[in-house]
Amino acid sequence: MNLSSADKKALTIIAAVVVAFVVIVGGTVAVLTRDAWSGDGSDEEPYLHLAVGDRLVQVEPTRMCDVFLENCEPEDPTDIDVARVPVPVGESMMLSVSQDIAEWPWNLVVQYLTPEGPDGTVVPMRSNSTYTTVLHSSPERILIAIEVQLPSVVSAGDDTVSMRGYLAADTSPEGMELPGSGAGLSAPARG
Repeated sequence: MNLSSADKKALTIIAAVVVAFVVIVGGTVAVLTRDAWSGDGSDEEPYLHLAVGDRLVQVEPTRMCDVFLENCEPEDPTDIDVARVPVPVGESMMLSVSQDIAEWPWNLVVQYLTPEGPDGTVVPMRSNSTYTTVLHSSPERILIAIEVQLPSVVSAGDDTVSMRGYLAADTSPEGMELPGSGAGLSAPARG
């Protein structure tokens, strides 16, 4: 078969287009599916950054399971370690969540001690809406604990979703005696 120079040129252009198409499609598929290859979509554990004054603390998960509530760390839910990040009365704490938390819906549980007793608030956060929030501690509302809850795909049966992970911190001021807890909190309520 004898090809003219115009035919050879056309075949070269077609081959280059096919190769470019394969490279672009293959690269796109690799980028879009790399999260599936790594298992959970991220290379790092979720974390919180808590800033109080000039102090910055990174809080690791208190307990974390996969989305099906399996493979939990720690296995025993009573064997948890809650971070201690005291917030003095009159100060504020800046809470920032890692991107792998913020890209999905999550709950922020905030507990205060008021003159009427403990007061807890659950604030649902939409995906990709909030990375950072500021929490204030005042004499009327003393910030004593925070918890970030990560939902699972498991339903508790009554239109509620079970939580697969918790990141918690005891934020009660130094030396504060909390009612009924001795010298500090053992863990925030799962409210």
